[in-house]
Amino acid sequence: MRDIEMDNPHRRVVLLLDMDCFYAQCESIRLGLDQKIPLALIQWRSALAVNYPAREFGIKRGDSFEDIREKSQGRCVCIHLPVTLVDQTNHSSVAEPVSPQKDVGAFDPANLLDSYNAEFNQPKEVRERMYKSEKNKMRHQSEGKANLNRYRLASARIFRLIDDTLRRILGRGG
Repeated sequence: MRDIEMDNPHRRVVLLLDMDCFYAQCESIRLGLDQKIPLALIQWRSALAVNYPAREFGIKRGDSFEDIREKSQGRCVCIHLPVTLVDQTNHSSVAEPVSPQKDVGAFDPANLLDSYNAEFNQPKEVRERMYKSEKNKMRHQSEGKANLNRYRLASARIFRLIDDTLRRILGRGG
C-alpha cells in the first residue's frame, strides 16, 4: 500500500477487469448450474457469450443455435438473453418477469443488495424450475427487445464490492 501512496499523490487506483463470458457466468450463478456445464447465452439464435466448457466443443461467439447443438452433440445448454416483450396491440414495452419474485427493470442503487438477491439468490427449487423453462428455449426478435438489466445489476454488485473493498483497504471513507 505504501507504493500506491508514495507514487500516487492523488491516491488513484485504476483497475481493469476482463469479465470473459460474463453473461454466461451470470446465468450459471442465477440458475445454480455447475460451472462445468457447457453453456452459451443466446440472442436471436446466435451465441452472445460462451463459457469455457462450451468452448471445448469449438463453440464460439456468433455461432448459431443449430451449430451449437451440432458441435456439442446436444450437450451444450443454451439460455436466451432476457427479452422485454412488446405489446403488439399498442406497440408499448411490457416487462417480462425475469425472476419469479420481481421484474428487474431499473433497479434502485440504494437497494442494490436486495435487488441482486431477488434475482440471483433464489431457492434451489425456483432455480430448477427457471432452468427447465429456459433451457434451449429460443426467442424471436418480433417478441420484443433484448433486456440487459440482469447483467447491469450483476455488474453493479461487483463494482460495489470492489469499491467497498478498496475503501476498506485504503482506509477511505465516503
